[in-house]
Amino acid sequence: MRTWSNSSSNNLITCDPKLEWLMTKVRDEVADISILEGYRDEARQNQMFDEGKSTLRFPDGNHNVFPSMAVDFQPYPMPVSKKKLWAALAYIAGRAIEIGKQNNIKIRWGGDWNMNGDLTDQNFDDLYHLELLLDT
Repeated sequence: MRTWSNSSSNNLITCDPKLEWLMTKVRDEVADISILEGYRDEARQNQMFDEGKSTLRFPDGNHNVFPSMAVDFQPYPMPVSKKKLWAALAYIAGRAIEIGKQNNIKIRWGGDWNMNGDLTDQNFDDLYHLELLLDT
């Protein structure tokens, strides 16, 4: 049985309960994952923006509310090759989206911001990112 590391657990508890439930379901049914981040304070959000890892400054990101409406994850252990990492992130995100749909939890993945199924039309990829949509 998969369990959360202390770090993943501490990050996940900063997320909306729907995201907590969903990511635990993904961990249990899809793949072992780590939770990299939930809530981000002003300094962290602006750091991510300055590093080009976010397109939003504080307080405009879904990570910037408490509980967080967004979560960053990665497969565990993380694949070494970029190709395998990207494939794993896409697979896990796709399954998370499907599990969410089955449970009336609408989420969006940072690899398909406009949710049109075309992963090549992005201006900014954040493959580690899932977020709750506000109408959930």
